[in-house]
Amino acid sequence: MPALVQPGSRHPFFAGDSSSFPAPRAYTLAHLGSHVDGSPLRPVALNDNGDIAACAFGLAPEDPSRGFCLTGTLRVPAGVATGQAPLFGLSSNGLMAGVTGEGPRELRAWASHLGTFGERHWPDSVSIARGVNAHGLVVGNVLFDAGEFTLSRAFFVAPGTPARFLVPPQGGTTFTTGVNDAGDIIFNATPLGSGPDETQAWCMRQGAYTPIPGFNGAHSWATALSPKGLVVGHARDAAGTTRAFLWQDGHTTDLSMGGACTSEALGVNDNRTVVGRLIDSAGERRAFRWTPEDGLVRLEDLIDDRTDWHIEEAVAVNASGTIVGHGLYRGQPRGYLLTPLAS
Repeated sequence: MPALVQPGSRHPFFAGDSSSFPAPRAYTLAHLGSHVDGSPLRPVALNDNGDIAACAFGLAPEDPSRGFCLTGTLRVPAGVATGQAPLFGLSSNGLMAGVTGEGPRELRAWASHLGTFGERHWPDSVSIARGVNAHGLVVGNVLFDAGEFTLSRAFFVAPGTPARFLVPPQGGTTFTTGVNDAGDIIFNATPLGSGPDETQAWCMRQGAYTPIPGFNGAHSWATALSPKGLVVGHARDAAGTTRAFLWQDGHTTDLSMGGACTSEALGVNDNRTVVGRLIDSAGERRAFRWTPEDGLVRLEDLIDDRTDWHIEEAVAVNASGTIVGHGLYRGQPRGYLLTPLAS
């Protein structure tokens, strides 16, 4: 059984080199702006070049969702729209992946280098691309009608090759959440007929399936991975509280540091900086950052000037420590960018 690190302790893999890449001590805050129709841009992915994939969800239910890629100096998105396809994945070299379609039943997986490939592979089923790497490998999910329920199947597909499904030893319904440039894929599997408490996170690396254990072998859900294969997500402790975790080399670390709040990790970089969201003791949703040096802290406590902001969620962090996420600006939903201040 892989070792479990108790809250507030460190596993040996944190020792020695964690100070080589100190996390930023403070950030400047900017919002990502809005689409021309006024709908806010919500970031979904960030690469090490500082490119941001974002979605603008229509203000009305009938309004289409649009995908954008913000590159270089932060600016309003005029002229940088990537089309009608909402984005969910962005590679280190700018490849994009997501979904396109006119309605819920017409959604098909899409990638900037593959076109609407979901329409070719699964013309009668809903499909969604969740991630893409620099080599063009795309991962996602296909939804099949299985009578009384919908079955999700995790897939991966590369240029010029047929799509393949991920099949862990226990089988069941599967859901992909990420891929890195090394070709590592993370996904979650639930045995057929089981509930979410039976979900197991997995990493497929070089064709081998490795389970990512939760605390004491309980439920786990993987959400993101770094270029070198660090994985984050959330799991339930013995009391049933949802807590963020970091997994590396078979070791699962509880990032809650013994706190009473619930937490979910949503992004990680190779410097072991983890970001996500938590529910604090007052019932408020807050974005957090975790590092081996500082433990888990609220992001708002690291922001130079957060006037008029309520920072609710951090979704991604890149190698330089830049963070993107969602919050409220003057009471209105907005995406934000946190840029490290020079120390």
